Amino acid sequence: MSHVDVTVDEATINAIRQRMLETGDWERIQKLLRAHLEESGWVDDLKDLAKEKARAQDVPNLENLVKQISESAAGMVSDNVKRDVMLEIESVLDREVDQA
Repeated sequence: MSHVDVTVDEATINAIRQRMLETGDWERIQKLLRAHLEESGWVDDLKDLAKEKARAQDVPNLENLVKQISESAAGMVSDNVKRDVMLEIESVLDREVDQA
């Protein structure tokens, strides 16, 4: 399945998420993502960024720190990690469509 930008309504997304939860695919893909993030150094890089931002705060503020880190976190994920996880999701969706 090639990547195609498709607008999907919220009900469809929720139905897909529910099916993935039922089959265990959701948890399996989360574990895959966590492992890839660890292996790629993303987790350590994010921790380093958090420390840097926290030290730069005049007055420690967890809410602001989380907001700052969240803004950067997704952009720090390597293309390889994104691709691998997307391929796994596409594989699950292909399997589900074939079974339907």
